[in-house]
Amino acid sequence: DRAVLISGETSTRKAYTALQLDAPTADLVDAVQPGGLFHTLPTALDRPLLFIAGGVPVHRDGRLIGAIGVGGGAPEQDHGFATEAVTALV
Repeated sequence: DRAVLISGETSTRKAYTALQLDAPTADLVDAVQPGGLFHTLPTALDRPLLFIAGGVPVHRDGRLIGAIGVGGGAPEQDHGFATEAVTALV
């Protein structure tokens, strides 16, 4: 409720980013800042990457099997919901 319509798109991009880099997007936010390891990555690739908290990879038996992306709240809220969803899945 009350989430902006773009939240569906941002959630998908957060999940895609977490999947491709096998890391929670919350852990990658600093890496895309000036001077960060991935500073040019968002513009270097023609991919829907989004470095905002809310994307979390899903592992089962030590293997990456997917990712969850959550949007519509504050980044910390999105990350918390995504983390809880992953915990419930595995």
